[in-house]
Amino acid sequence: MTALDPISTSPKAMQAYELMKILDPLVGVAEASFFMQRGNDLLGGATPVTAIKEGRIDEVLRAVQAVAMEKGIFGEPWLPPNHKARVAQR
Repeated sequence: MTALDPISTSPKAMQAYELMKILDPLVGVAEASFFMQRGNDLLGGATPVTAIKEGRIDEVLRAVQAVAMEKGIFGEPWLPPNHKARVAQR
């Protein structure tokens, strides 16, 4: 039996995964993956992955929120306005 990988099962890996789940519907999985691995000005040039490893999850969340705002998605957790009302009408 193969042992679990301590990196992929760490709480920080779960934080990155949760952020990917937020980004995916905003920009798609490929762009979300690229976002997590490229330097970000809002993180002082660090990648979101590095910032998560350093315990800077709040800063990474703000960077993700900036992506949502660029896409015109507002509200927690950055859903389009009246999203719940539209869902309830279906």
